[in-house]
Amino acid sequence: MNEILNAKILFIGNKDGDAQQIGWLLANISKPSMDLMHVPDAHAFINQQSAAGADVILLDQDSTGDTAFETLKDLRRNIPSVPVVILTDDEENTGQEAIRSGAQDYVIRSQLTSSSMARSLISAIVRHQGQSNAPATTPLLESATAVLNKLPLGVILMTESSQVLFFNDKAKKYLEKKDGLILDSEQKCRATVASENKKLAELLTNTLSPETNGKGELDFALTITREESDTPLTVMLAPIGTGIAGKGAVLFVSDPAEPVELSIDTICRLYALTPAEGRLALGLTNGSKLDDLAEEWGVSMHTVRSQLRQIFRKTDTSRQSELVKLILTGPAALQASPAIL
Repeated sequence: MNEILNAKILFIGNKDGDAQQIGWLLANISKPSMDLMHVPDAHAFINQQSAAGADVILLDQDSTGDTAFETLKDLRRNIPSVPVVILTDDEENTGQEAIRSGAQDYVIRSQLTSSSMARSLISAIVRHQGQSNAPATTPLLESATAVLNKLPLGVILMTESSQVLFFNDKAKKYLEKKDGLILDSEQKCRATVASENKKLAELLTNTLSPETNGKGELDFALTITREESDTPLTVMLAPIGTGIAGKGAVLFVSDPAEPVELSIDTICRLYALTPAEGRLALGLTNGSKLDDLAEEWGVSMHTVRSQLRQIFRKTDTSRQSELVKLILTGPAALQASPAIL
């Protein structure tokens, strides 16, 4: 990608004072050089359906008067070739939602500096260029996405730096609640509790480590605390290849309070399992732990572990995460739905 030597910034906001302040801040940037244009009326600009040569749009969300990001969405719909960065006073309620509504980034008015604003604007241009140069979505990829959206558990594909490449509809619901797991401004998946976020990062590192073969299955699972629920989320990581993005992992997210209605008979037929083995496979897919299942069914851990070894042998897997991945990406999961309790 070519180095950006000059960038044209279009500021949309109804306050001349803000435009002057932004102009002063950008004037302090020597490289790349930045030219500022100011448009007070967003809708008049959108109606022109022309980018006016802008490389990036800086939209004052607080001056739009809408709380559903309609102006932002109109910009993305009518001028998709230009990335949008949001200017706001409200980081908690506006910034994160702006990202989900199509903004490349957001900046906080009270924290504006020349370097921070320039960094956000240039990064937005670079990321947008990378997305524009990516291969077009093929029907096959669309079909694969549709399949993942039918899965009963959340699926999040991440790079080794926690950068999120994809999440299915179920995972989106968990992330949008921002209770336990969130997607931050850098598009990284993290836990809301600091100590658990550290464990999640360590879990990702361990999952992608060459020494993972010597670790137990529990080393790749974690519970995530939720403030609005007594039941924590259960997450499990499994390594995957992410092509040009390098090494990565798939994060399976489940809510044990919302069991999945998979057919044990289907699982047994597909993988030649006994009814007891099928019941265990379903329990693990629902995010339950071995010791909890043994206690619930009134059997010994020796019996459960013996059944698990047979399941691994029959499904050609070696870890619970691999087994869950196999079931959730196979035909047994496509008709699954949350159980009605």
